[in-house]
Amino acid sequence: MTRVGVTLGALACLVLAGNGRAQEAAQAHEAQLAEAPQADEAPLAEPARAGPTSQVAGVARTSVEIPSAGETEAASQERAPQGAGPGPTGEARDDEDEDGGSRESGFSFGSYGRLVAASNLDGGLGRSTNIVAFGPRVDEDVYMEVELRRNDAWSSGLRSRVVATVAFGGPFFHLDGSFDESIAVRNLYAAVDNALLDGLELWAGSRMWRGDDVYLLNFWPLDNINALGGGATSRWDASGGPSLDVATVVGLTRLDDPFHRQVDGAIPVDGFLPEDVVVLDRPRTTLGLKATAYPFGRGASTGMKFILYGEGHFLPEGRREIEVGVSERLPRDGGYVVGGQVGAWMVERHAFVNLFFKWARGLGAYNPLGVPFREGRVQDTAHAREILLALSGNYETGPFGLMVGAYYRNFRDADPSLFERTRLAEGAVDLRPHVWIGQHAGLSVDVS
Repeated sequence: MTRVGVTLGALACLVLAGNGRAQEAAQAHEAQLAEAPQADEAPLAEPARAGPTSQVAGVARTSVEIPSAGETEAASQERAPQGAGPGPTGEARDDEDEDGGSRESGFSFGSYGRLVAASNLDGGLGRSTNIVAFGPRVDEDVYMEVELRRNDAWSSGLRSRVVATVAFGGPFFHLDGSFDESIAVRNLYAAVDNALLDGLELWAGSRMWRGDDVYLLNFWPLDNINALGGGATSRWDASGGPSLDVATVVGLTRLDDPFHRQVDGAIPVDGFLPEDVVVLDRPRTTLGLKATAYPFGRGASTGMKFILYGEGHFLPEGRREIEVGVSERLPRDGGYVVGGQVGAWMVERHAFVNLFFKWARGLGAYNPLGVPFREGRVQDTAHAREILLALSGNYETGPFGLMVGAYYRNFRDADPSLFERTRLAEGAVDLRPHVWIGQHAGLSVDVS
């Protein structure tokens, strides 16, 4: 079966924070200068823009994306050097540590929000028209994040930070009148820079570990790990020359699903209520490794970067109960991801381009926040594979600009089929030409 969807919309862009028009592409070139393995936001890493409206198959949709005036450091993919940033007043504070040395300290707060109002043009609410895995951002639902972090730069050369990010999903109270929003902790971790060695960062906690995204389609083609664990990043810089980053992460994910965990009742030791007995407990372990080379240095105004990336996925065997007296064996499973990225940027033109390639086999072809099998017999995923090509870019000249996002994905499920019903080939292209009116407003058209 082949399905084709087309989205056409008009956008009114109002920049509410920072430098206006320059921020339309700030995420573009600044993300190139970022220490990408430290990126830990979900949809936070976006430039300030607002007001896209789309009409598809009788649906009118308007969304607004609003970062706070200071932009969260998570939203900027932690582009700034690690260490003490200004506090809420914009001034750093000098304190004394326990050894009598001075340090710069500060709290910072930021937020990101995406609000959507949609109509079916017939008196009812609209709904998403996406028919692919990664559809246009203007079709996304409402979402908000708030973040609080503490940065410290110590006299010994250490730099530390503690980050807490909480996300809220809709529908929000003013639409349905219910105090029942979805809440998730997206980040809660601590990190230390220059730990043990200069340029070495160590972190531990619950974190989103991400690199560059395809902004218009709101997804991360390569490094996009959500896990409870830890990691390290080491950086080398040649004076006026190339730079190299090597980062690694290891984490656990155990979904509340019978594929990973099953709890059953047992006769209580005392009382009348049954005791909870864990029948199945098998978390998925993910290991990520990323190397990023900057031939002209990570701080170059016109530069490039080359990325090699890999993941390993591991799942132990287990046994779960189907019914009383009947159990099912779940086999040991695993998989991997390999990929690469080539990126280039020009700060003066607010321009960048990123090309991504990803090859995944086995368990690596499936989202760690999902399960390969929900019905029927469980088998290993050795036959599954995914091929992904993606492109993101932005260019501006004078008051005009163009953003682009595109991908092609070929996926084969783990269950072999003589009739190829488990194969999927899909893709999307999203173009957003825009014209700026002064420094703080603009008009755009979103076509996908």
